[in-house]
Amino acid sequence: MASIEQHGPSWRVVWRHQGQKQRTTWSSPELAADAKQIVEGYRGNRTAEQVYIDMGVLAPEPPVAPTTPTYREWAEKWLASKTRITPGMRARYRQQFRDRIFPAFGDVPIGDITSIAVGTWVNDMRAVMGSPKTVTRYYSALFAPLKAAADQGIIPVNPCRGSDVKRDQVADDDTGEHRAVYLTPVQFEQLREAFPEAWRVLLDALVETGVRWGEVTALAKMHLVPPKRGASARVRVWRAWKRGEGGQRYLGTTKGRAKRSLPIGKDLYDALLALVDGQSDDTLIFRRPDGRELDYSDMYNDVWRPALRRARRCETHPPANRGEQMPDATGRCRDYGGTRDNGKLCGARVRPGTNRCVSHYGPALDAVSTCGCPDVLVIDQPASWHDLRHTCAAWLFSDPRMTPLMISRRLGHATLATTSDIYGDLMPDLEESAVDAIADARKSAKSGRKKGARKKG
Repeated sequence: MASIEQHGPSWRVVWRHQGQKQRTTWSSPELAADAKQIVEGYRGNRTAEQVYIDMGVLAPEPPVAPTTPTYREWAEKWLASKTRITPGMRARYRQQFRDRIFPAFGDVPIGDITSIAVGTWVNDMRAVMGSPKTVTRYYSALFAPLKAAADQGIIPVNPCRGSDVKRDQVADDDTGEHRAVYLTPVQFEQLREAFPEAWRVLLDALVETGVRWGEVTALAKMHLVPPKRGASARVRVWRAWKRGEGGQRYLGTTKGRAKRSLPIGKDLYDALLALVDGQSDDTLIFRRPDGRELDYSDMYNDVWRPALRRARRCETHPPANRGEQMPDATGRCRDYGGTRDNGKLCGARVRPGTNRCVSHYGPALDAVSTCGCPDVLVIDQPASWHDLRHTCAAWLFSDPRMTPLMISRRLGHATLATTSDIYGDLMPDLEESAVDAIADARKSAKSGRKKGARKKG
């Protein structure tokens, strides 16, 4: 009915009275045992204040020092004990603790952190950050040390589990979150045609293997496995580019440490091999002219966005220009309504013969044609390099020969649940096919019974 718990130099008697948890704190186990006997003598029908009075104490004993470490102390000890995280992940934890978690919970004993406090903090984070995925990353960083404390019995339960936080939760009115873009084969070819010839093999590798950017740019000549009799060529995805402390890049394990050997078509194998023909085994397949690794931001801004823009614009029906031809125009772009991306008036001088500056004359940077011509790429929102991985997944799910488990392994997901969470919207057809599969099984059984009945007759 009542229990005694030791917390550092003190002992607590804990019980429930009318559904509410009661607790008294004592300086010795003998006093705690006497208090426990009183509680049980009343069959638990006693409040903490009444027990103190019964024990001849008018007020609780002076508070003792916190019996659990602060979140800052515990988190730093927990992080120092982690042996299976990359330097980049360790640095990311430190940054998350420093920027958002320690200011809220750093000086709070972990035993005093409540689910109410966790939920309030998450709501504050959503108001500041907006992105559900970013909020989830910080919530996960808060969660992990508390889980370890609960597992080791330092706290009775992880307070995060008592909150109603849902990972990657998106508010009902949230329309700004980037959604996955699934290109059809025709749309992919339209995009590929707009790319410089030098980078088309990179697109082919991303969409045919479904690997991540950090993985495809870490591929070297030694990761190509030539085809053998009865077996396809393969590419070994065994490493990926990571960022360590200070932001420097290094080659580490793949996400989730999922090493895999992926079969690829002969055309892709030949194209990849041609990029490293005559080079040493450790030569990167996709690299800068000086041999260094590709930078995602540079490739996105200098290669991807211009190519996507070309694919979405029609030469015959280009997007409307900002500004107009005006031979006598002088002065500043703002004099004719020109504004910057932040909405402020532009003070640059106008381009000769027009009423806008060089940056603000012509179509807006991401303006697209709306003519509907067959050669123009039409998608609902701008795509990114990572959407080629989503596109690969969509093509695989559309093939009845592929099972979710096969797709999950090819994509390098740690569990099938991860694949389901990310690509659940691609699986309704698979769920519907379950109805047909069960119906076919029942029909087969009934047909077999009828045949058996005829033979007996």
